[in-house]
Formats: sequence, C-alpha cells, structure tokens
Amino acid sequence: MDKVRFYHDKYYAQANRELSQIQVMQSLEQRTGVPKVYLAAGVGLFGLLLVALNFAATLITNLVGFVYPAWSSFHAIETPGKEDDTQWLTYWTVFGLFNVVEYFTNVLLYWVPFYYTLKLVVLLWLALPHTRGAEYLYQNYLRPVFLRHSASFSSTVKTGLSPRDLGNQFVAGTSRAAESLKAHDM
Repeated sequence: MDKVRFYHDKYYAQANRELSQIQVMQSLEQRTGVPKVYLAAGVGLFGLLLVALNFAATLITNLVGFVYPAWSSFHAIETPGKEDDTQWLTYWTVFGLFNVVEYFTNVLLYWVPFYYTLKLVVLLWLALPHTRGAEYLYQNYLRPVFLRHSASFSSTVKTGLSPRDLGNQFVAGTSRAAESLKAHDM
C-alpha cells in the first residue's frame, strides 16, 4: 500500500504542477473546491468512457489528435530552439500517414471492437512529449522507407507530372501487374 501511496503522491504532484500553469484549471478549482488534478482526471475518464461506448468517439479522438498537438506546434514555432519544432513536425508526418491509412481501411476498422479507444491511446502515445511515440515510429519505420524512395519521389515531382499523368502511370503499372498475374496463373 505504501508503494501505491508513493506513486499517487508522485504523479499527483507532477500533474498539479502542470495544471497550475493553466488559468482555467485554477479558476475551476477555486470555484468548485475540487482539486484541479481530480477535475482533469474526471474529465479524462468521462471522455474515455464516451470513446469506449462509441458516443462521439470520432469527435473526441480527432480533438485529441488535433488540439494539443496544434497548440504545442504553435508554441514550438515561437521558441528559439529546434528540438520541439522537429518533435512536432515528426508528429504531424506520422499523424498524416495514420489518417491516410485509416481512411482506406475505415470499412475494416469499423468492425474492430473498441477501435476508437485504441486509436485514442495510440494518439496519446504519439503526441505526448514523455512517450515521443511519433519520433519512435518515424525513426524506426517511416524514415528508412522515406529515404529509400525519396529520390524517385523527388524526380517525379521535378518532372512536373500532372495528377492525371501520375494517375495514368499508376493505372498502367497496375494493369501490367494484373496481366503478369494472369499469365502466371494460366
């Protein structure tokens, strides 16, 4: 039980310090008499419950994915250092790819139980500075792929191909691949 008390006190103090920087939280604490840490935990748990029950889950997960990272990005732009700029550019790169993949797999993901709860946890892992999940994914998975294909992508962009030309190249490539599969099956 002492260990539980130790972790409670440690994280409570840390959360209290962070929340003390937010004027709205201080005001709510003064008006309600409820400690701001418990107010934030209550709002967070209520939001998690709504997501788990799939009530406004899309809205809540998108707010988590946009609001805090956007605020932190604006803050990073205004600071003189480069490290936080890199962190948030990395987040937006991973987040963008995450949304593209989600768009094309949405029909399948709809059937995954508690998908939005999982998405919420992943977005928090990607965005929070303590976990730096976006940086991990970028450095270990996306960066090697981007570096491997950046020359071909850059040459395509430099040639000035129109979207129609790019689409025609894609269709031609997939047609050749389909013909090759047909020939192989016969």
